Amino acid sequence: MLVSVATALILAAGTQLGPEVRARAEQLAREGRAVEAIELFEQVVEQNPADTEARLWIGRLDLRLGRTEHAEAIFRSVLHDHPADVDAKIGFAGALIRRGAPDEALTILDGAERDAGQNADLFATMGRAYRRVGDDRRALEYFKRAMRIAPDDPDVVSGFEAVAFAYGHSIAFAGFTEHIPGATTSSGALTGSIRVMPRLRVDGFARLERRSGSSDTLLGAGVIWRVGRSTNLAFHALGGPDNTILATSDIYGDLINYAGQYELGVGVRRLTFEGVDVAAVSSTFAWDAGRWRLDSRYTYSRSRFDNTNEATGDHSVLLRETWRGWRRASLNAAYAHGIESFEDLTADRIALLGSTTVAVGARFNLPSLTMITTTWEHQWRSNATALDRFTVGIVQSFP
Repeated sequence: MLVSVATALILAAGTQLGPEVRARAEQLAREGRAVEAIELFEQVVEQNPADTEARLWIGRLDLRLGRTEHAEAIFRSVLHDHPADVDAKIGFAGALIRRGAPDEALTILDGAERDAGQNADLFATMGRAYRRVGDDRRALEYFKRAMRIAPDDPDVVSGFEAVAFAYGHSIAFAGFTEHIPGATTSSGALTGSIRVMPRLRVDGFARLERRSGSSDTLLGAGVIWRVGRSTNLAFHALGGPDNTILATSDIYGDLINYAGQYELGVGVRRLTFEGVDVAAVSSTFAWDAGRWRLDSRYTYSRSRFDNTNEATGDHSVLLRETWRGWRRASLNAAYAHGIESFEDLTADRIALLGSTTVAVGARFNLPSLTMITTTWEHQWRSNATALDRFTVGIVQSFP
């Protein structure tokens, strides 16, 4: 506010804006104070409409604030006056990516690449465009090039890390301890994921669970195949024939389609326990609005008991809200009624599918491509008992 008042007073007095005003505007922009920076740059442009760099700054900051249409109009106007301006082409392509036209953006960027030289903004924008068209391999290549030039640029770093997490190889460990009156259970799971082809990933699983002096093991593998630019098909199979707590077999498949901010999915699952079979069909929906993400799932499951040959049907719902309040940390909260997690489903919980669960958690993304998650859950069970579970997960990615 003080910046705006001071600038207005300068203009009212008929004084030319000095270089310190532009320097102040650029400083505000780099500090993330986009609204204040735009006010100053608009004053600069008002005094000198031919100031191309100030116009480009306004477009970049509008794009950062989500004002995609206004940013696109600014970049178009600069290109009308200066058709060969590389920075305007990069900004225009960024606006096209935002409004869901990555193919058009790549056409512009391919032409700009010949004239841009070693330009980190160009490489990062090409990385975002290739990711939107489903080519994570080339996206990672361009983000690596951008990182070599601008390793401290937060936009470049966040883009590189997002692609590395999604496309690179990884190894993950998750462990939890849960407590109900009179019993404590501990479990650990190890997962390895290898990208064997640009569109094909192979996973391996191992899980160990201990309870009341006994232990079960579940081993398995699976594949995730990117069918098209926006569709993933996954199939996994796990087993432990001597298990008494965990499933003796767990087979499931999922189909997920990505459409801009939205994700739609369906899944089928078959779990076999000692004396019980569980079959389930799920539908999922997610809305990713940037800082906020909503995940939801509805499941219909049917359990058949061998000793009575009876079958019962159950309904489950899950809602999870995630808030990305900081660059490297996010918080989430969840509510579930029924089966809150098939991965943790055990034989004794099949008769308690009417349980209600609430959970809170946090996620931390470290510069080393390490992701740490923590979750606390409290569950009210239908037999009047309660469960508390604390989970810690670590994922290390390798681009």
